[in-house]
Amino acid sequence: MYFSLNLGGMAMLTIRKIVSSATLVAVVFSSVFIFGMNSKADDTPLYTLGGTAHVQDVGDMQGTFTDGTLVLGTRGYSRRVEAVNISFQNNTGYEGTIKYKVHVQNVGWTKYCQAGETAGTQGQSLRLEGIVFRLTGDLEKHYTIQYRVHIQDIGDGQGWVNEGQLAGTQGQSKRLEEVAVRLVPRDSSSAPQALTDVTYRVHRQNYGWETLWAENGEVSGTTGEGLRLEAINLKVTGSEYTGGITYRTHIQDIGWQDWKSDGDLSGTEGQSKRLEAIEIKLTGELANHYQVYYRVHCQDYGWLLWARDGESSGSAGMSKRLEAIQICLVPTGTSFSDTSVIDCISTDYARSAFVTYKDADPILYYNYAVKYASGLDLLNSHIGTPHRTYTYYDSITGQSKTKTISDNEWALLQDFANTHFRPEMTTAERLMYTMYWVHNNIDYAAASKGYAYNAFVSHKGQCNTYNGLTVEMMCFLGYDNVTLVRGTWTTSPHHFWGVITIDGVSYVMEAGNKKDSVNFFRFAEAIGPGSKYAY
Repeated sequence: MYFSLNLGGMAMLTIRKIVSSATLVAVVFSSVFIFGMNSKADDTPLYTLGGTAHVQDVGDMQGTFTDGTLVLGTRGYSRRVEAVNISFQNNTGYEGTIKYKVHVQNVGWTKYCQAGETAGTQGQSLRLEGIVFRLTGDLEKHYTIQYRVHIQDIGDGQGWVNEGQLAGTQGQSKRLEEVAVRLVPRDSSSAPQALTDVTYRVHRQNYGWETLWAENGEVSGTTGEGLRLEAINLKVTGSEYTGGITYRTHIQDIGWQDWKSDGDLSGTEGQSKRLEAIEIKLTGELANHYQVYYRVHCQDYGWLLWARDGESSGSAGMSKRLEAIQICLVPTGTSFSDTSVIDCISTDYARSAFVTYKDADPILYYNYAVKYASGLDLLNSHIGTPHRTYTYYDSITGQSKTKTISDNEWALLQDFANTHFRPEMTTAERLMYTMYWVHNNIDYAAASKGYAYNAFVSHKGQCNTYNGLTVEMMCFLGYDNVTLVRGTWTTSPHHFWGVITIDGVSYVMEAGNKKDSVNFFRFAEAIGPGSKYAY
């Protein structure tokens, strides 16, 4: 069977469909280039764009064009784009090129790729969910790049966006099916915009200096390898404002080093000394127009909360190494969540306690934000005095007893609070943050010591650790009428969960384990008749 399809005004395409298989087994596009709308006197196009999209079940597909617009991918077939590679021939006379980064399912944002490089994955069945384009050099002063995507269940409703902005979605698990790109000459009413970038690189254990500079929220360093950061360089580029960036680091056996600025080395080389904390500030006129946000990946704790404008990020005095860092600039007056440079930030803690970590599951965040917001309101209205006792109830035997949090456990709770909590977080947000940290960072394994020790030091445990720690933190934060319950869950007679009783109503509190089930998480959900949590 043969049929023709018109893709948004593009040239007609002929596609062969094998009906018996009900799948698209071959799609053939001619190799096409897009030519700039204006040409030089010798008819040489001012620029040429081309490229391929790696499409689900099809593989690499050449792009096509219409009216000066490069189009990659398909529409109408529900097929994800998994990677893009865009070529660019610049004959404008202005130095510069195109760069792009993509948001990949289960991976997050890639680093920027230059024209001719592949962004995304192949052979892993991972969808692209978002894309950002930028121009570089003098080219950006004379042209702007615009792009549009066709999104699962949304279509083209997002419309065209300008360079540096997100096209697509984050946290909604929606595939990109088509990407369209065009260059638009700037005119007198569209003056060149200065794009202020922060770039940085780290010197890390066993590797030395990073070969490539990270920029605008990208990760510099490593996670999961246990390698210390030993030094860092930072600088700001492209700014139309006077001023710069200044920073200092807390170094093993040395303490806080003097402030450095604009590309100077902070830290040490050749001494095997870990960085333990960092502070970053902007100076001059630049500080009036931007804020600097940064966070570190810290030994034993993972990604900490975002710090900003001179706040300390890390664990000065605790002998914990920094392992990675992210830094970005945000225009003054702009909500952090509105920026396109990073995907996991929000100043609205009532909605973002779940998305503190880069690998935080966006499905959990979006599906439960509203529901959990009501739980936050409830718990913020019932705060008492910190205390060390709670009830342990065995619903199988019907026996209960009072348990006391030890001095060692209390100290670990305090340590976690000092490291992770920020002043603007409400009490309930601090509890939610703790539970989600446990949800993401604890390996499922037997552990025999205290709940806080198992969670924060050993990073392992089972349901008694996840939820015993939750109950201990509730006591630490001042919640009364708190119970750790041992009861029957489906076929298991040894499941544990937390309960808080407010005005005669019991609510389940369960951190669960992300590796077992992403949705195994309960926050202030009322326990009704017939609930598995009834006891």
